[in-house]
Amino acid sequence: MDMNYLDKSVGDNGGRAFDIRTWIDKGLSWDKYLSECKQNVERMIGIYQRLSAPKERVEFLKAKGVHTILCIAEDWCPDCVQNVPLIVRLSEALPSADLRLFFRDKNEKLMDHYLTNGKKVVPTVIFFDNKLVELGKWAGPSRKAKTWTIDTLIKCRKIADIPQEERDSFGAVYDEKFLNEFVNDSISEMEDILG
Repeated sequence: MDMNYLDKSVGDNGGRAFDIRTWIDKGLSWDKYLSECKQNVERMIGIYQRLSAPKERVEFLKAKGVHTILCIAEDWCPDCVQNVPLIVRLSEALPSADLRLFFRDKNEKLMDHYLTNGKKVVPTVIFFDNKLVELGKWAGPSRKAKTWTIDTLIKCRKIADIPQEERDSFGAVYDEKFLNEFVNDSISEMEDILG
């Protein structure tokens, strides 16, 4: 299984110019995103409330000139449920950062531009400077979180074949593991792509 979620390449846009400025105003704030979510709202809010942005990590993002952050996600995705609150906390800690959230399935052209290894991976987070020059793209989950999930839950099964009760029970364990460990892996990978 391909584990490269640090791919900086962008998707094929059929040879047409892609202007990110046309997307910025279409993006949702955190509150608006939550109001449009159909699943996992309480879970995301719970993770958000327990997270804080580590000061040294915020200083790194400031030094790299992060000004605008786009995040493509879906509320049904466990990795988005965890990483979107992290992105929100990071953006809140950056005094001049503008965060815009997008639902993947409602914004296909945007997602198609930011494919990861030809796939529509969520969450996908794109960092821009103050002139909207792309600084880097990260698509989660972190490598460690992905490996742990495969080894712990999936075990050569299709997600659809895993009983819902088992998935729900796993979700609570996964949230704790994310808060205590994988959050740092996600941030480290973001720092890696920003160089």
